Amino acid sequence: MILFCEECGQRNSITLTPALIETNSFTCQFCRFKSPFPFLDKSRNSTSVSTVIRWQPEELRLPADDCQEGCCFQLVFQVEGFQKPQLTVEPFRQFAKLITVEKTSPDSFSVTVRMPEQNKALPPGRRVPALIFCEENIMSWGTIPVVRERREAAAETIRQEKRKEAAAAPLPEMKAAKAGEAQAEMPLESGAAAESLGDADMETLRQQLVQYKAQLHQAKTTSFRMRKELSIRRQVMDSQNCGILFVSLEQQILYANPALLSRCACTLKAMQDRRLDQVIELAETKQGLTEALREADEKGSWHGRAMLLQILQEEQKCELQLSITRSETDEEDKEKGFICLLFPQESDSRFQHCLGSVPAAAAKDSGALSSGLGLDPLTGLADRPSFQQYLEDSIILLGKESERGIALIYVDLDHFKRINRIFGPGFGDKILCSVASILRSCAEEAGADLVSRLSGDEFAIVLPPPANRERAKKLAEKIMQRFRTPLDNESRSILIRPSIGFSLYPDDGGTPLEILRNADTAMEAAKGEGGNRICSWDSGMKIQAAESLYLENDLRKAVADNELINYYQPQVSLTNGSICGMEALARWIHPMKGMISPVAFIPIAENTGLIEKLGLDLMRKACEQGKKWRDMGFRKFVMAVNLSGRLLRRRDLYHQIMSCIETSGYPPEALEVEFTEGVLIENMDYTVDLINKLRAQGVKTAIDDFGTGYSSLSYLQHLRVDKIKIDRSFITNVTTNKTDAAITLGIISIAKNLGFRVIAEGIETEDHLFFLQKSRCDEGQGYLFSAPISEKDMTGLLLRDSSVALSHKRMIDKFYSVLATDKKPKLKS
Repeated sequence: MILFCEECGQRNSITLTPALIETNSFTCQFCRFKSPFPFLDKSRNSTSVSTVIRWQPEELRLPADDCQEGCCFQLVFQVEGFQKPQLTVEPFRQFAKLITVEKTSPDSFSVTVRMPEQNKALPPGRRVPALIFCEENIMSWGTIPVVRERREAAAETIRQEKRKEAAAAPLPEMKAAKAGEAQAEMPLESGAAAESLGDADMETLRQQLVQYKAQLHQAKTTSFRMRKELSIRRQVMDSQNCGILFVSLEQQILYANPALLSRCACTLKAMQDRRLDQVIELAETKQGLTEALREADEKGSWHGRAMLLQILQEEQKCELQLSITRSETDEEDKEKGFICLLFPQESDSRFQHCLGSVPAAAAKDSGALSSGLGLDPLTGLADRPSFQQYLEDSIILLGKESERGIALIYVDLDHFKRINRIFGPGFGDKILCSVASILRSCAEEAGADLVSRLSGDEFAIVLPPPANRERAKKLAEKIMQRFRTPLDNESRSILIRPSIGFSLYPDDGGTPLEILRNADTAMEAAKGEGGNRICSWDSGMKIQAAESLYLENDLRKAVADNELINYYQPQVSLTNGSICGMEALARWIHPMKGMISPVAFIPIAENTGLIEKLGLDLMRKACEQGKKWRDMGFRKFVMAVNLSGRLLRRRDLYHQIMSCIETSGYPPEALEVEFTEGVLIENMDYTVDLINKLRAQGVKTAIDDFGTGYSSLSYLQHLRVDKIKIDRSFITNVTTNKTDAAITLGIISIAKNLGFRVIAEGIETEDHLFFLQKSRCDEGQGYLFSAPISEKDMTGLLLRDSSVALSHKRMIDKFYSVLATDKKPKLKS
C-alpha cells in the first residue's frame, strides 16, 4: 500500500497491519515525520463507506462468572468478491495478555479469551472493541467487540426465554409464567435494567450508523451525477446563439445565457437585478408584455415580435421573434416561471448585430465582463481562454470604475503525476473533480468571482475588488486547511498537497499577463521550498525567476553545443587500496560565471527535459574517455554512469546505451550503469527486462542511493544487479549515530547474502573507512580518497596509481594493525 507523507510528500510503501490501524499513524521512511494514517477518523473507525468483510459471530460474549480456562470462539470470515483473502487478526494492545488468536484456515481463526479480573480491562456489562482484523489486498478492516455479561443480564436472558415459552403456552400456564416472571424480577435493581437498555440502545445506534453511512454514500453518488448533469446542461445552454431568459412569475429575471448578456453589455448579476419589461419591449403596441405573459400562462406559450431595449438605437431598430413558454413543473424544488427565447426574423440578416457572439473589442468598449464562459469538460470550471478573457475584462472594468484591488490565486497540486502513474488517469480525473469542488466551495465562501482549471493540475481563482494581500492570504489558508483532510475516492483516501501562489493588481503588475505570470512565479517559489506552502509574489522573485530563465537559456545552448563535461571520482577497493573504478559526474563550466553547481542546473535539466540528451551525451563521453585510458594500459577500473529517471522511461534506452558502447569501442564489461532506487520501482517489469538485457551484454548494473527510496526489500529478488551503493546520508554519521550504523550494517549484510557487491559513498574520514572495512564493505568513494576531478587530473592520478594505491594501502594496513593489536592477548605481568 502506497501512502504519502504529510510533511515531505514522499511516497512510502506500507504494509497494512493491525498495528498500523491501532496506532493510527505511520512514520515516513524519508523525513521520519509521523503522519496520520489517512484511512481512519479520530475514533479509529474506517473511512471506507462500504464494508466488504463479514464475520460470525459479530461479537464475543463472555459469561458473567470467572472462568480460569478461558472462553474459546471460532471466528469465520466472508470476504465479498475476493477468492483468496489475506486476513490478519490481532488483539488491541490492552488485551494482548488476555486474548490469543490462532489462524486455523484462510478465512477462520480460533480465539481464546482468558477472563480478566474484576473491574480490570473488561468490567462486567461493558462492550468494547478488542480485536482488529484487516485484509491488505483490498485495504479493508474493522474491529470485533468483546462483551462481558452481567449476572443481572444473564437473568434477563432467562426471563426473555420464559416469555417466549409463555407466549406459546395455554392460558393457565401463561398466568403461572407471568407470576414466575414477576417473582424473578423482584430482586433486580433498577440500574441493571438501565444497563440492559443501554446495550440495546447501543446496538440500535450502531445499526443506524451503518444505515446513515450507506445513505451518505448514495447521496454523494447522486450529488456527483447531478453536478455532471448540471455541467452538461450549462454547456448546452451557453453554446446557444439565440437569446435565452428565464423569468419568475413576477417578471424578475433569474437567468440569461451568454449570447444575450454579451449583446446587452451586462453581467448576469446585473441582469438579475432587472425585470423583463426593462430588457424587452413588444413590437406590437396593441398588447403589453403583461398580457403576453398572462396568455402564455393560460395557453402554455405565446409568440410574437419584440425588441431589446439595451441595443435600441434611433438609426437601427432590430426586431426579433419572441417565444414565451410556461415552465411546467409541479415539484416544490423547481422554480416556476417563463422561458423566453429570442430568435431573428427569418429574412433579417441583421441578426448578427443583435444576438450571437460579440467580439472581444466590443465587450471592452461596452465596459462589460464577458459572460460566455467556456467550461472545462472534466471539472465544469471555466477553461483557460475564458479565464484569461475574464481577467482582462475585470482589470478593464476596475480601471473605469476607479476601484482598486484584484487578487489572483494560483493553485498547483504537488506530485500529482505520481497519483496518475500509480492509480491510473481515471482515478486522477476523479481526484481533480474533488479538488475542483473544494476550490469552488472555498471561492464561494470568500466571494470570489471565478474558478478556472488552467491545465492538468493547475487552477486559478479571481478575487474581485476590494481585494488586498490579507484577503488573498486568508483564502489561500482556507484552501490549504481544506486539503489537510484526505480526499475519498473508490474506497481510498488520498492526501493532496497544494502549492499556492498569489499576486495582486495593480500592486504586482499592470497587465493581466503580468498578474498571471507573477502568481505562477509565486507558486513555483512555494514548490521550490518543498511544496505545500503559500507564497505571495514580491519583486525578489522576479529577479530569481529572471536568473533561472537566463540560466535555462544558457543551459539549452550548452546542451545543444555539447559543452557540458564529465568530472571523475575514483572508487577504491577497501581490501588492497587500488583504484577499481570511477564515477562520471556532470559538470558545467559557464563561459561567464565559471563552474555551475550540479545542484543549480540538474533540476532545470530535469524539468525541461534536457536531461535526456544531456545524460546520453555524457555517457558517450565517459565511454570515449574510458576507451582512451584503456588504450593507455589502465584496464583495472569500471566506468560508472548514473542515469536519470526520465531516461529510464525511454523505451529505446537499451539501444541508446548499446549505441554509446559500439560507437566508442568501450568494452561493455567495463561499464556500470547506476539506477536510483526510487526510479527502479516505478516500472518494475520494464526495469527487470532492461537490467537482464544489459547483463546479457556484459554491462554491470548498480542501485544508487540505496536505503532512501523504499523500506520493502522484496524487490531485490527481482533485480539481479551487480552492486548496491549505500547513500552518503548514512555514511556521514555512521560512527556517531547508532541508527545509521545499524542501517549500514543491515544493508551490507543483506547485499552479501544476496551475492551483491557493496560500495559506500561519502567516505571523508579514516573512522568512516575503518568502520566500513570492519563491516566487510567492498569498495568506497569520497573526499578521503579524492574529490571529483577533471579528465586531465584523473589521467595524472592513474599514472600515479602505484603511489595512490600505496597511500590507501597504508591506511588499510593501519586499520588491520589496530585490529590485530585489539585482538592480541594480553601477557601476564
